[in-house]
Amino acid sequence: MPAQVLVSTANMSREEWLEWRRRGIGGSDAAAIAGLSPWKSSVAVWLEKTGQVEPPEPGEEAYWGTVLEDVVAREFSIRTGLKVRRRNAILQHPDYPWMIANVDRMIVGKNSGLECKTTNAYMAKEWEGDEIPAQYIVQVQHYMAVTGAEAWWLAVLIGGQRFVHKRIERDDELIQQLIEIERDFWENHVMKNVPPEMDGS
Repeated sequence: MPAQVLVSTANMSREEWLEWRRRGIGGSDAAAIAGLSPWKSSVAVWLEKTGQVEPPEPGEEAYWGTVLEDVVAREFSIRTGLKVRRRNAILQHPDYPWMIANVDRMIVGKNSGLECKTTNAYMAKEWEGDEIPAQYIVQVQHYMAVTGAEAWWLAVLIGGQRFVHKRIERDDELIQQLIEIERDFWENHVMKNVPPEMDGS
């Protein structure tokens, strides 16, 4: 079943976007809740969703990731022959309204999407061969859960000079696990204003 449009993000300010993101669990939140994010803990996500802290301002690395998103998407199209388009909306799962997604691109004519990444040269080993960082696998499986997509591409510019793209197939077993983890987080922690257990991060 396709995703519902929660709200259009065309011409939306960052402040408005952050406020809408508080209304559910996004792809990068999913990795943190599952304990797989190197940047954020489940407690940090809970504090943000319950309005107790403001999300941190994007740093230099996040800034350049946003600036280079178009470059990565364009190169992906050149290398694969697949046409992509923006989806200027926050999407919502039709059955689980707390599952939301703000995707980078959808593949035109295919039931799949694209996540664009940039990283430094020190992270190159994480992308060698069939390797994909676990937090990104969770992120795109979350997107597939929300959108009903059958696959998702990851395209990454490494160190500003090496380009890698990989296709991840839908994993319904993992998606079901994510739904249960996210449901527990949302219903038993966010809605009840009860912090999750500290995980040492």
